[in-house]
Amino acid sequence: MKQRRVDLISSDRDKAEDAILDAINAGLIVLDRSERVTHWNAWMEAASGHSPSFAQGKLVTDIFSGVDLKRLTPAIQAALTSGASTIVTHAINPSLLPLKTRSKTLLLHDITVTPVGASPVAGCLMLITDVTMAVKRERYLRDRQNARYDAVVANAADVIITVDEEGLIQFANPAALSQFGYSNAELLGKSAAELFETRDEWRGTLQGALANSPSGQPIDLIARRKDGTPSYLEASASRWTSGTRSFVTVILRDVNGRRATDAALRKSETEARSAAAALTELNRTLEQRVQERTAQLMQTEDALRQSQKMEAIGQLTGGIAHDFNNLLQGITGGLDLVKKRVAQGRFSELDRFISGAMASANRASALTHRLLAFSRRQPLAPTAVQVNPLLASMEELLHRTLGEHVHLELVTAAGLWLTKCDPNQLENAVLNLVINARDAMPDGGTLTVETQNSQLDSAYAALHQDIECGQYVCISVKDTGTGMSAATIAKAFEPFFTTKPLGRGTGLGLSMIYGFAKQSGGHANIHSELGTGTTVKLYLPRYNGDVEEADLIPDLSDVQSAHTNETVLVVEDEFVVRELIVEVLKELGYSTLEAEDGPASLKILQSQQRVDLVISDIGLPGLNGRQIVEAARVTRPTLKVLFMTGYAENAAMAAGFLEPGMSMITKPFAMEALASRVREILEK
Repeated sequence: MKQRRVDLISSDRDKAEDAILDAINAGLIVLDRSERVTHWNAWMEAASGHSPSFAQGKLVTDIFSGVDLKRLTPAIQAALTSGASTIVTHAINPSLLPLKTRSKTLLLHDITVTPVGASPVAGCLMLITDVTMAVKRERYLRDRQNARYDAVVANAADVIITVDEEGLIQFANPAALSQFGYSNAELLGKSAAELFETRDEWRGTLQGALANSPSGQPIDLIARRKDGTPSYLEASASRWTSGTRSFVTVILRDVNGRRATDAALRKSETEARSAAAALTELNRTLEQRVQERTAQLMQTEDALRQSQKMEAIGQLTGGIAHDFNNLLQGITGGLDLVKKRVAQGRFSELDRFISGAMASANRASALTHRLLAFSRRQPLAPTAVQVNPLLASMEELLHRTLGEHVHLELVTAAGLWLTKCDPNQLENAVLNLVINARDAMPDGGTLTVETQNSQLDSAYAALHQDIECGQYVCISVKDTGTGMSAATIAKAFEPFFTTKPLGRGTGLGLSMIYGFAKQSGGHANIHSELGTGTTVKLYLPRYNGDVEEADLIPDLSDVQSAHTNETVLVVEDEFVVRELIVEVLKELGYSTLEAEDGPASLKILQSQQRVDLVISDIGLPGLNGRQIVEAARVTRPTLKVLFMTGYAENAAMAAGFLEPGMSMITKPFAMEALASRVREILEK
């Protein structure tokens, strides 16, 4: 009788344990020391199609016959033999076991194998976690991020080249052409080893990258320019593949200036030591001179530290070179096919290849906008925005982003005011806030996106830095998730701060949102407590104007041609850009003049030559664009100017930079847009 009572108690305890395991929203498999299944919960039955009774007593390899479990088997053995816990995942396609979601699609998952009981362990527990939505979201965000890298490589101060397995150059950025003194046509296909005096070091760098065993430290190389002069460079390399081929992207940093600074510092230190040895023989005047020399050395050291700091910042460009080559392939590959089809006389597919190359180029342009958002130097394109219709157009996207376990409520205020901001950046801000809110509700919940008119008074403005009292359009994103502590809120808007696990977040989302709000003249804040959810509010200033119709860029054939003898001077140090602009202007009937730098342009402007308009890059060697115009307006006070800039900060400060008769256009721009601006300026 006593044994029967014990058996009943044990049976009841087993049923309770099974009920607990079945209630968990994750897969649970318990194995004994012989690696056979002792527990198999309801989640596993739904995902695998195998019942607990079928799985009981079997090996995992028997249940999932024919499945490659070479990544899972060592983890199970480690848990049983050494008591080690292991997370098993697949970097490319997390689907170790053939499991399916409720919609019968492939379920992406991680598996954590944990020992059960003290040593010696009684068995192990396999925890299967659904990461389907997280992986899809990460892929979606990664695809959007890929467009960032084109503009960085094109404008990088560092030399960036790509070579194939034979060491032949396949790509070189503008800095490479400037550094080595060769044209692009001369560099492409050339053996990169021919550029270096230190060829053994170069070959070691290349071979190490191809073998995926880089040194971890930059390699010092000595290059020989086309004109025979030497150049000292530091090389960092990384390998990537395209199909069956391997390539190596090499970042080469010019360290000639640093070497000169080091030499000067060593010389100064030697002189200081000599002066110190004779210090007892010198009078007070000499002692004063030694002190002055010491002060000069300290200034030199400070300058060197600052130089090294700037070099460290420059290393950021190397980190993105690998992914950036994907976008380069879209541009160079499309143009290469266009060239081949033209040579073959096959013109029917040209539009498709050109469109592909243009799409990659446009994604490169978007890179500059996204990279500079958190630094608050982003050239926004503000326009009058009706926030309610904008959010309504996003509702479907937000539903897909949140998934089924989070309920979305969109609450829009009647009579909502207009605001003026960049609508694309506002969409990005809302999407980032929604993704953060979803991640804070792992077990589901309610997310509310609400709009309202808001009046911020002087008391509120006094409590918040850099905000003025007045009327604002408020967009709030509220979740019912885990919430944040006061310490987390204090750091939430800082760049690179994140509470997400490693690899799940960059820490730039909220800082970019804060930068967008401040640059738009508004404000962002967070209200949250642990366990009660979080509300993030964006305040954008009220706009009292009317809704503007979007300007359409005309086709080049629709742009009004030049009037009689109208002459345009193009000042641009980049030959390809200057050539394209001149060609477009000639096609429209303008007389054109060219100059590659400030002194050459001033020779023209200080002559009797007719010039109706100057198109000039702002950043030029020697004299910049603004200095050229100021010098020219001494004799040509009504000279009309269109500045070009590829640097976002110049575009952001245009209002204080430009004087009457001056306009600005931001690179990259469509040639049709440039032609339209030229005609508009000349007709004013």
